[in-house]
Amino acid sequence: MRAYVSQARLRGIPQTFTMSLQFIVYLLAVIAAELIGGLSPMVHDWSYRGLILPVSFSGGVLLGAAFFEMIPDSAPALGPHLGAPLVAGFLMIFVLENFVLVHPHPEDAAEHGHAHHIHFGLTAYVGISFHNLLDGLAISATYRSPALGSAVLMAIIFHKVPTAFALTSLLMLDRWKRATIVFWMSLFALATPVGAIITLLFLRDAGGVVLAGAVALSAGSFLAIATSDILPQISHSDHKHAGTLPALFAGLTLSWLTRLLSGG
Repeated sequence: MRAYVSQARLRGIPQTFTMSLQFIVYLLAVIAAELIGGLSPMVHDWSYRGLILPVSFSGGVLLGAAFFEMIPDSAPALGPHLGAPLVAGFLMIFVLENFVLVHPHPEDAAEHGHAHHIHFGLTAYVGISFHNLLDGLAISATYRSPALGSAVLMAIIFHKVPTAFALTSLLMLDRWKRATIVFWMSLFALATPVGAIITLLFLRDAGGVVLAGAVALSAGSFLAIATSDILPQISHSDHKHAGTLPALFAGLTLSWLTRLLSGG
């Protein structure tokens, strides 16, 4: 999603805002993609052991998004300073899970909301939702150009579905109730439109370095979620499944193909 940084830097955020029909269509398309991806894991009644397959796929999606998309996009603007926001994003999730929020293994936990615990699903929700807000930046920076805006929209939708799928899979693994997941994923689907509007109202003059730093921060959070929550679940002795490794690489491959199809 090169539009995060380069398009905002080259074109600038529009100084006036007219809620055009095209812009509304963009936001509705993003919401639809989020809901399709976010609700699709719930179509199947997964056993806890079977759920490790979509979770493994989700791990590949998050790792791929960080390594194939977000880090390469932020590196040109940040240069040798890239490591600072990456580490900050990683440590933000690590500290939340291990020192601010209680982080039991899901096997030992009751359903979300029925015990005095907050599981890794919440930190995953926070980290991925922040990434969603950044997608709003890309849309708001380019919607006035029909050709460019359409390309950015397609690039966003290409990765919206698997990212939302990844988040819902994590919430299911964390044993959130289905009704709770539907509610929070519906709010999640609104994050990109909210990010687009916030950008137009408050971040019109944000420079490329600031935007690149935000993307790198988000990439660090993705790496933390994948390495501290998903990969340990895949390697856990009770979760051994012949399809976990292929599912992980399938998620990585999808992220890589998404990057290629979006012109990366």
